[in-house]
Amino acid sequence: MSASYDIQTYLLDRANVHDTVIRLTLNFDLKSYEGLVKDVYAPQVVIDYTSMFGGQPLETTSEEWAKSLDPMMAAFDGTQHVVEGLLIELPQPGKGAARPDKCKVTANVNGHLCRKAARGGHMMHNGGRYVLELVRLPELEQKGENPWRISKHATILSWEDGSPDVMNSVSSIGH
Repeated sequence: MSASYDIQTYLLDRANVHDTVIRLTLNFDLKSYEGLVKDVYAPQVVIDYTSMFGGQPLETTSEEWAKSLDPMMAAFDGTQHVVEGLLIELPQPGKGAARPDKCKVTANVNGHLCRKAARGGHMMHNGGRYVLELVRLPELEQKGENPWRISKHATILSWEDGSPDVMNSVSSIGH
């Protein structure tokens, strides 16, 4: 029988989930593909950028996904992704509540992307939501690490403003 999901564990899970999501955008902007693999994504991931680029969601490994980002992100002179308003869906702690192995996060995200060689202007700004599913990896927890990793990453575009040419280098992302 599993232990009850207590307040301390609930708060630690919320903090760890929050940190994983923040690390997602930070590692994008730092072009840290090692950080994406080590600190953000689960070994197997589903990546869905169909809202932005069409196509189908991509089922892959975190290593292949991070490797595929390298040439695309190298085309930008700079990026800044801002994620906020994280709604972390975990069960409330208490008697009879079991600790979850997965959770869902919905968050607002804005992207500011610069590519000086783009025709029609060098900036693209966009905004929308991340819809993320995270899993808890016990092997990381046993090592004293944050155990929460993203297993499904969907980006839902709500708006964009700027030069569409800025995004041409990444139009194959996520499929």
